[in-house]
Amino acid sequence: MKRTPPKCAAWLLLASLLVSLPVLAHTLSVSHVDIVVPADGSEPQIELDLAIRDLALSLPLDANHDERVTWDELQAIREPLYAMVKSGLAVSSGSAPCTLQPQLLATRQYDDGAYATVVMRADCPSASDLKVRYGLLFDVDPQHRALVTFHNGGKDGTGIASADARDIEIGSGPASRSNPFLQFLREGIHHILIGYDHLAFLLSLLLPAALLWRDRQWQPSPGIRHSLGHVLGIVTAFTLAHSITLTLAALGWITPASRWVEAAIAASVLLAALNNVWPVVTQRVWLVGFGFGLVHGFGFAGALSELGLPTGARLASLVGFNLGVEIGQMAVVALVLPLLLLVRRKRWYAQTTMPLLSLAIAGLAAWWLWVRLRG
Repeated sequence: MKRTPPKCAAWLLLASLLVSLPVLAHTLSVSHVDIVVPADGSEPQIELDLAIRDLALSLPLDANHDERVTWDELQAIREPLYAMVKSGLAVSSGSAPCTLQPQLLATRQYDDGAYATVVMRADCPSASDLKVRYGLLFDVDPQHRALVTFHNGGKDGTGIASADARDIEIGSGPASRSNPFLQFLREGIHHILIGYDHLAFLLSLLLPAALLWRDRQWQPSPGIRHSLGHVLGIVTAFTLAHSITLTLAALGWITPASRWVEAAIAASVLLAALNNVWPVVTQRVWLVGFGFGLVHGFGFAGALSELGLPTGARLASLVGFNLGVEIGQMAVVALVLPLLLLVRRKRWYAQTTMPLLSLAIAGLAAWWLWVRLRG
């Protein structure tokens, strides 16, 4: 069997990190299921919010193909929408299923766009120990999430449904039988691993991590300790910065417009990648990580706000999500850094591979920036 030359093997392995990045950065697909049990013990009321852009993947919403969905077009698919909801959403009390009866179709505006709201009454034997099985939209987007909230007097419950965890159990006992910290820890890991623009920024900072800019060219770093210190400084600064803005934004103290935040994130990726090809910042790169980390923190907060912070467990959920982001980030560093250390003394890496990968990232970032400013 013919062996792959080391140079080609390293190139293919490094390039594989880029081909996993789609042309457009991922937009988190989230629906909202709000269940309220009236104080008089009557039937629970359910409000289900589904993003119009998500519904358009499953139902013929844009009848005239003008890339706009009007109220009349939404009304036209009312019955298919009701049927879709009733087949993909199940509520039960104990072991007895509840009968869902749609009552109203409306629209609601979230920060990321327009949503269709289906208001339903749940005919249940009892309003306690409710269980929700959510199975909508996973066939068109496996990364889809549903935030399920339950309100019964002063007791609230929260759960997040995903393709591999569709059952949420909430009831009238404890505030929630799920653990918000663990739920949002998983969501933080999930978000960083599908947050292609964040990954592209991190990769841009890592690509020259095992190199030094000296005598107007990239040269191998003197040793592993130097490279580890360099990476640790960048990651620590980035972590500290985005933790600050994530907290400020998640608690509602600072709320910048999401459009400009997303554009600024794309610009940060573009500048970081171009700095690898035409170095401007070669010392104290951790300052770059900190500065742009402030911007990325607002991006993380946007994803967190789409999921929603549970009223009774805001701190635990916020800490869990932020810690999840760090775990995902460190997993990427642990995967990439050993490879970079392995090839740092290869002339072709500093002269060819690293600049080409950086230019590829810059091209993606320029496209993201264009799309976000235009939209």
